[in-house]
Amino acid sequence: MRVSTKIRNVLCITVATTVLGIGVAIAAFTQESTSDPVAGTAESFAPITVTGAQTGKLRLLPGETADVTLTFTNPNSNVRAKLTSIAAGDVVVDTVASADDKTYCHDQIALSTAGVGPLPTLDLSQANLPFVLADAVKMKEDTDIRCQGMTFHTTWTVESQAVR
Repeated sequence: MRVSTKIRNVLCITVATTVLGIGVAIAAFTQESTSDPVAGTAESFAPITVTGAQTGKLRLLPGETADVTLTFTNPNSNVRAKLTSIAAGDVVVDTVASADDKTYCHDQIALSTAGVGPLPTLDLSQANLPFVLADAVKMKEDTDIRCQGMTFHTTWTVESQAVR
């Protein structure tokens, strides 16, 4: 079969146009643009305030326990405060009959968070939420007369995190 010159020229032009068209597509211009600086900020979270009081039995005999009531206030009007842990701090003996017995009497007070139930989340600016730590302070059973009349205070550490 013989191909005419006219058909051959049309085929050559078609093939050349196709090749050049692909070449043009590959050689297209591209550009990249970057935005102006996009500002962001982190939320602010002030620590909650915690006050406490020994409740129930205020004067302990050997073997007795007392509750501790912690009262929480969330000063944040922008975020809620989810309590994540409560830990017993220290026992500080304020007064004891003989200064020589201060260490002994310190060691006769045990602190516990075993009675802590689910921890609350404080709402925005929520104030004065009481939370009871049952049987949190105990005078050990074998405490002797050297600790009678002593006064002491305890500390408690509360951790919280900001939540929406």
